[in-house]
Amino acid sequence: MNREPRIEKIEKLIEPIAEREGLEIVDIELKREAIGLVLRIYLDAREGKVNLDTLAKASELIGSILDKEDVIRQKYTLEVSSPGIERPLTKPEHFKRFVGSKVLVKTKNPIEGRKKFKGLLAEAGDESFVIETNSEGYKISYSNVAKARLHVEIEF
Repeated sequence: MNREPRIEKIEKLIEPIAEREGLEIVDIELKREAIGLVLRIYLDAREGKVNLDTLAKASELIGSILDKEDVIRQKYTLEVSSPGIERPLTKPEHFKRFVGSKVLVKTKNPIEGRKKFKGLLAEAGDESFVIETNSEGYKISYSNVAKARLHVEIEF
């Protein structure tokens, strides 16, 4: 799960803010969209649930530090939000925390001819994890992950 150097710099700048506010950085995205460049930061509470007041305060603090450090030199929109119910899994710690949960994983390179996996997160270590789909286990290294998130199936 290699990341762009700007994203890593942003994470290092905002990590002290997140820690001070009792938050965890779940993911950071920097994308060009119809409205222009968007910096999306997903935060979650280290304990309990994150609320709008906490996110608003974090957004203000993060915006100030990013403006001061001038990491993004062009006009951009900052969005700070919770990761939602189908939260991204971006770090080995996330995978370890959600062992036993259903996940959706897309890999950079095919494993046994496929790049999409939906199933149960059976194991998670420091270098790789195992996802079980249709009673088959696939070991996937974190370096091969293009995108991963929790997968929630809602039945009516």
